[in-house]
Amino acid sequence: MAHAAQTLKTILDNGLTVLIRESHRAPVASFWVWYRVGGRNEVPGITGISHWVEHMVFKGTQTYGPGEIFRLVNKHGGTLNGFTWLDYTAYFETLPAPQILLAADIEADRMQNAVFDPTEVESERTVILSEREGNENQPTFHLREEVVAAAFRAHPYGQGVIGHVSDLRQITRDDLYRHYRTYYVPNNATVVVVGDVDAQATLAEIERRFGAIPAGPEPAPVRTAEPPQQGERRVVVRRPAPNPTLLMAFHAPAAEHPDALPMMLLDTVLSGGKAMGFGGGGGMGRSSRLYRALVASGLCSAAGSSFTLTIDPYLMTISAALVPSAEPARVEAIVQEELARLREEPVPEEELARAVKQLRAQFAYAGESVSSQAYWLGALRTVAPGLDPDTVIDRLAALTPDDLLRVARTYLTPDQATVGWLEPTAIAPSPADVVPLAARPHFLSDARGSGAGAFPAPRLDLREHTLDSGLRLLGHHDPTSDAAVLGLRLPTGAVADGETPGLARFTAQMLPRGTAHRTFAELNEELDSLGAGLSVSPGRDYVDIAATCLKEDVARLAELLAEVVLEPAFPEDEIERMREQSLTALRQALNDTRAQASHTLRSTIYPAGHPYHHRVLGTETTLSTISRDALITFHRRYYQPERAILAVSGGVPVEEAWDQVQRVFGGWRTTETLPAVDIPPVDPPPGRVRREEQLPGKSQADIALGLPALERSHPDYDALRVANLILGRLGLMGRLGASVRERQGMAYYVYSSLEAGRGRGLWAAHAGVNPVNVERAVESIIAEVERFRGDLPTTDELEDAKSYLIGSLPLSLESSGAIAGTALDIAFYDLGLDYIERLPARIAALTREQIREVAARYLLPDRMVVVIVGPQAATWP
Repeated sequence: MAHAAQTLKTILDNGLTVLIRESHRAPVASFWVWYRVGGRNEVPGITGISHWVEHMVFKGTQTYGPGEIFRLVNKHGGTLNGFTWLDYTAYFETLPAPQILLAADIEADRMQNAVFDPTEVESERTVILSEREGNENQPTFHLREEVVAAAFRAHPYGQGVIGHVSDLRQITRDDLYRHYRTYYVPNNATVVVVGDVDAQATLAEIERRFGAIPAGPEPAPVRTAEPPQQGERRVVVRRPAPNPTLLMAFHAPAAEHPDALPMMLLDTVLSGGKAMGFGGGGGMGRSSRLYRALVASGLCSAAGSSFTLTIDPYLMTISAALVPSAEPARVEAIVQEELARLREEPVPEEELARAVKQLRAQFAYAGESVSSQAYWLGALRTVAPGLDPDTVIDRLAALTPDDLLRVARTYLTPDQATVGWLEPTAIAPSPADVVPLAARPHFLSDARGSGAGAFPAPRLDLREHTLDSGLRLLGHHDPTSDAAVLGLRLPTGAVADGETPGLARFTAQMLPRGTAHRTFAELNEELDSLGAGLSVSPGRDYVDIAATCLKEDVARLAELLAEVVLEPAFPEDEIERMREQSLTALRQALNDTRAQASHTLRSTIYPAGHPYHHRVLGTETTLSTISRDALITFHRRYYQPERAILAVSGGVPVEEAWDQVQRVFGGWRTTETLPAVDIPPVDPPPGRVRREEQLPGKSQADIALGLPALERSHPDYDALRVANLILGRLGLMGRLGASVRERQGMAYYVYSSLEAGRGRGLWAAHAGVNPVNVERAVESIIAEVERFRGDLPTTDELEDAKSYLIGSLPLSLESSGAIAGTALDIAFYDLGLDYIERLPARIAALTREQIREVAARYLLPDRMVVVIVGPQAATWP
């Protein structure tokens, strides 16, 4: 991921560990603080307290009031967050590099000065409970909670992180503050900085801010060790669910144990190389053992394994989501057979090399992001301070088949297993069953800020070329990158479905399922051997096909991409597997309150027959009847170079990359006129419309409010984008978050969104709340929209939104994948190759009056559709 010489490691006199790594590929830096405290450090009665403390630390200090930390970071073009896990709590800010010391100011202050106001504690109690209720809406959450609890009889890992409801209702302000003062001390923390900084100068600034913070008493060690498991344990969870799910857990070694890295490689053999940190390649692992045995065979819609580095011995897990026709006993038997094979037969050298290549590639892809580098450095320092992150890949590459055989025999044994099954007690509703139950009308002071004009004008040096076929090429070269990205966009999304919803997605998903020259399995094996990812993303307006590899493999990847796009075979057996997997995905969406609320909102706003009306996924009827001939016909009509765009980015020079594209796509020709897709304009309903739906086995209700807004190409789009930022995005979810979450404590999440599309996309607001708070939440969201339409945004709000949009541009162009995606957007929406250079001036010119004007014009509360999807009627107010 980087070179050891780039990392400066220091321990200050107060015990604070500091790691700084210079990375000068983009003018961005990421600042992290890791505290060695999480679910592992909790006892019955205060489970979930570490996570709650994390929430409270965002509530501010005497210097930074509630919401001001988010606001301040956003106004400087940055992003931030925090998260709690079993072994740690971490906070990060990723900012334009000149602003990175703002993060140091914030983190040094809240290491010792968080307030824990009693009123804020009580407000956040409801938010925490709402977060748990949102988790409970997912049937697999209950399965994992039960399996992990059964696997651990003694160690606190068995308690998880979110906490038990009874504890969350009883934890006091004093409990929280005591936990904070115990663990938020410099000698229990690590600061990590990665980015476009001078290491020595940054260290001096960190020491100036953190050096005077006194060390605290060493936190009490976790004494409990999990006793050896004496035999298989079994768990059965029966809940309303769309499909059976298997979860197996095996006790596994701690991060600093010599067996940890062999387990990581064994996990890759089982289910492919995983992304490292906050970024990585996708689409790997389709030649892995679990994918071949369970997904490629058509028995499961998804299957995988997971091994995580932890302070104490934790778990290796194996999961499988079955398609409805699969027999659970057969799936479990196949998993057991694969595990037995690992225990009995050495992994072949070729398969081992493929796994190592995938991990090497994932490290390279993650290395393009300073946030991912910082995550990896901080997480490893926290859970395994004796493990050098710069030697991990070389140590993995040195492992032998005998090493994997040994750890499989040690850990993946029947007596070490906890086997859990989620057994559905009710079939997820079919589309015809989901009917409306009711339908009726219905973060600091500006002295630190620099303003929108203070950011240097960003540049994205894109080059453009069009082949004779009409294929439009875009290119960007970053000589510091080890990756190469090829991104192809075709205007063949769900808008082209016509009378067969789901046809565009089905066709796109079939592309890599076998070609004229290679079976699905052969293609997957070659991609995995390159450490390459190939992903197909069917959307509403377009289909993206993205291929990522190490730069030395770009010629071969270009060949495989062209083969997938131009010569798909549409084999009948793969069509049937895709059909059942798609039907399973549909049933899962129908059983998800947030997904169902979003769909009902869309299908109510856009009339039947409109290309934005239906799910991209399709319907049960169409998915059951789509034929091979229909797929071939759709591919012939719509997969043509006319209006197709291919962007290349990364470490390969543009001309060299284009030569490879020309070599493999040069013969692609338009064979018939590309069918026109009409996206008619849609107006909001004449009055407010309300829809309510119920799903069994849920704890939380999801709310979606919205109406059609405007096209991405509309002159008002930038102004409405800024309005949406102020209303429901900026800081801790804008004005909506300040009202519904922060002041009233009703929701873990509430936010608004604005679609970018060829047609009039949705503006929508979403919230997840306890059913007793539904009416109050709906009224509060509508009231905020009404207020926003009537009053001018404050000067601070507008300047913060401008600063965020302009200042965050370097962050959005940090990786090769992000650059390729931005290039495709620019070309697809005809924004002009100089769009990035022109955007700051366009945003800076917006006035408060313009923001109010677009809000009043497009955000019409009396004409919104309001959708509520939640538990059975007995739980509603």
